[in-house]
Amino acid sequence: MATRIIERPAQLRTPTVRNAPKPYSRRWIGILLASDVVLFVVASGLGALIGFHHWNSPRILGHLLIAEVLYVALWVLVFDRLGLYRRTFALSMKDELYYTVAALIMGTIPQLVLFTIYPGISTSRIALIYALAFSIVLVGSSRALFHRMRQIQWVKGKRRICIVGTTEGVSSVLESLELSDDSETLLITVDDINETVARIDLSRDADLDRIEWFNHARRWGCDALILAEMLPPHLLGYVLEVAARERIRLAFAPPRFARYAYDLSLRTDGRQVLIVPARLRACTPRAQLLKRLADIVFACVALALFAPVMVLAAIAVYLDSGLPILFAQERTGAGGKPFNILKFRSMRQDAEREGGAVWATEHDPRKTRVGGFLRRFSIDELPQLFNVLRGDMSLVGPRPERPIFVDLFRTTLPRYDERHLVRPGITGWSHVHMKRNVATSAAAERLEYDLQYLENWSLYLDVAVLFQTLCEFLFHRAA
Repeated sequence: MATRIIERPAQLRTPTVRNAPKPYSRRWIGILLASDVVLFVVASGLGALIGFHHWNSPRILGHLLIAEVLYVALWVLVFDRLGLYRRTFALSMKDELYYTVAALIMGTIPQLVLFTIYPGISTSRIALIYALAFSIVLVGSSRALFHRMRQIQWVKGKRRICIVGTTEGVSSVLESLELSDDSETLLITVDDINETVARIDLSRDADLDRIEWFNHARRWGCDALILAEMLPPHLLGYVLEVAARERIRLAFAPPRFARYAYDLSLRTDGRQVLIVPARLRACTPRAQLLKRLADIVFACVALALFAPVMVLAAIAVYLDSGLPILFAQERTGAGGKPFNILKFRSMRQDAEREGGAVWATEHDPRKTRVGGFLRRFSIDELPQLFNVLRGDMSLVGPRPERPIFVDLFRTTLPRYDERHLVRPGITGWSHVHMKRNVATSAAAERLEYDLQYLENWSLYLDVAVLFQTLCEFLFHRAA
């Protein structure tokens, strides 16, 4: 039986997938939970001090005994429900601060409602507001610093992962795994794993010394042993016991079961194990209803807030280059259906008269003087709020492309159509992490961000993206 062993140090590893949301280890969950509790207690105490003006108030004791416990418990519950103890969506310290602040703002609303309905459980809503301000500073800063610490090698330590299977299977698994930059991998290729274990006599080989690939993985000191094929069921329990004694975590990664636009779960029916695919959460009727309601509420609020800006933009476009003020362009929406996206016209009226559809660039010579200003501050995108109310778009989602470019990308990017499972957005996960105008060669990177959004969607993620967009729209995008 041919066996080939390749050790790949961290510096030689070239991951295909980067900047994906990362789950927390148990150690980091404990660290974050302990830190949040302590800082919430401090923030609540400081809020009481400022809110009551002095510590001698007879209401202070009640606040510390009731409101502080309730405040900390509610925040931990909110953070847990939003998934802040499961994984991080932040790709930088700045992102971590944005998303923590977004979670704190989201969590404040139900607390204010609760304290208004049941005023007896809260001694002061003013103290809550002050506590929120201190929480933003303390908890937001601590999580940003912890994000940086997770990037330091001595904190997170090296991972040593061994992958076993056929040459094609090992390559497929290695490409699909999201390994950190400091991970070391040992690749062991065998023609048939089942044949290597078929003649094992457990009564004479209790430590599985005769399994060559297992011995190599054990001597190399791997933390995780990933097999690209399943082991015979009658041997699996014993292999698990031997691996546990060596502190090796065993896992299976069948190459055909890489994650796409569906979730996978294991169930049993009798003695049969079933691999059950399910729709992604973003595609379920409940999620679509919740997202639609949020879109309508936020779009109405945004239209009320930005109405004066939109009126001034319309006047500026008219005075600069005449009619039409709005520009309607066909884009591809949910389910691949076309719709007309609305924008303030930022280019000449004859911009595509000669060359047809052209991919917009950063220094596009077709822009008008006012158009350049509108695009610089993303004001030209504001009429898309009407697209949101009409149901063509969402506030957050993959940016819609023109049909001619969709046809081009779907021929080179196999998963491109998956981004059409949800409504396109005015802003999105890719929009806050990439420039507004990128070359067509960056379509694969943009698709990667869009798929990450689709696979990890939650209402909290939408609010976090909206919050980051509002904070960075002056500086983040190129015109």
